[in-house]
Amino acid sequence: MNLNPSTPQPLYMQIRQMLKNDIQQGKYKPDEKIPTEAELCDIYQVSRITIRKAIQELVNDGTLTRIQRRGTFVASNKFHNELLSVSGFSEFSHQLGMIPNSRILRSEVVQAAKDVSERLRIKEGSPVLELERLMYVNDRPLFYDIAHYSLIRFPDLEKNIAKDESTYKILSEVYDTEIVSNDKMIDVIGATKDYAKLLECDIGANLFRIVKVAFDTNDEPVHLSTFTCETNKVTLTVHRAK
Repeated sequence: MNLNPSTPQPLYMQIRQMLKNDIQQGKYKPDEKIPTEAELCDIYQVSRITIRKAIQELVNDGTLTRIQRRGTFVASNKFHNELLSVSGFSEFSHQLGMIPNSRILRSEVVQAAKDVSERLRIKEGSPVLELERLMYVNDRPLFYDIAHYSLIRFPDLEKNIAKDESTYKILSEVYDTEIVSNDKMIDVIGATKDYAKLLECDIGANLFRIVKVAFDTNDEPVHLSTFTCETNKVTLTVHRAK
């Protein structure tokens, strides 16, 4: 690669632009791993410090993303998530033309804490299903979700939940419950060590935290969910009602 050491532009900025050009021209595609720092040192004939600084610039602007113990990858194309949509993750994935894939990390019957009981309009301490899941697109984790469902309203839901089947489909077919609206509250948090491991991102990366309460046709709460996802992977949109 031809760098120009005589120009006032630092070498790391030249390398950053070259890598960015390669990505834009399709040499490195979304979700593809780029060469290691050592390999890039050989390619550009510069020090590791210079390469590291160029990569950090591209990570900072969202062009690249680091995955712990796996390397540095070209960032995924952003997914557009409609804030007013009432669809679940399976439906969202199908809209993107992809097969949904989720992994249940934990399914446990617990007593409803005060905040859960207030949002679900149930008695504090009553039984709820606490469902912890990772949701994948293109074999990469996109959402981490902790959801709560009242087991008084949905008895045996913990037995009916299936790994590859839409929870909304189960609610519809087994419990005759359709979700027609939701409230969402959104803020941005920094990825803790645990979040970074689950979502395969850097510690401190910006995450959307979306707290959602879904409602049925009678305006009764169906479930409470708290989603987290990287801000550089999802664009939250609101479309004007027709």
